Amino acid sequence: MRKRGSLEIGVNTIVIMVIAMMLLGLGIGFVKGIFGKASSLPELIEIDVDNPPTAADPLKVTPGSLEIKSGDKKPVVVGIYNDQAVSKTFDIDISVCTGNLDPVVEALPGDIEAGDSRGFKVIVHAMNETATPATKVPPGEYICKLEGAADDASVTYESQFILTVSS
Repeated sequence: MRKRGSLEIGVNTIVIMVIAMMLLGLGIGFVKGIFGKASSLPELIEIDVDNPPTAADPLKVTPGSLEIKSGDKKPVVVGIYNDQAVSKTFDIDISVCTGNLDPVVEALPGDIEAGDSRGFKVIVHAMNETATPATKVPPGEYICKLEGAADDASVTYESQFILTVSS
């Protein structure tokens, strides 16, 4: 009878071990999935700029022209050079476009040390933000002015780019 009891404990132990291994595998998969998603988020600050801005040309947009479908969104790279004597936090926005458009811009502000430059990834939506509700930008070619402004409003840099919207 003792051998039969020992066999039952062994089977229970094996079942518990299998369940524990399955739960451990599921836990590791869950954690790996969470960190995998976090590392795949688009980088919004501190990216390399192919043609970096300088003191003579402190704000550069790459590419200089953007082709996008109406209602869609597309990233552009914006480089800002801080020619001020102190570190500044800059925010990026489109101030004006021909055709009375106000496209939606997504960008995170970023600190730039004095005499240094930094690249930002900016997402431009072909949606007219001033319309209520927001509407798709009609097809056409527009000239837009992009601004990089210090948060204390002490300095603003500007650059133009062409926004080509297709249907």
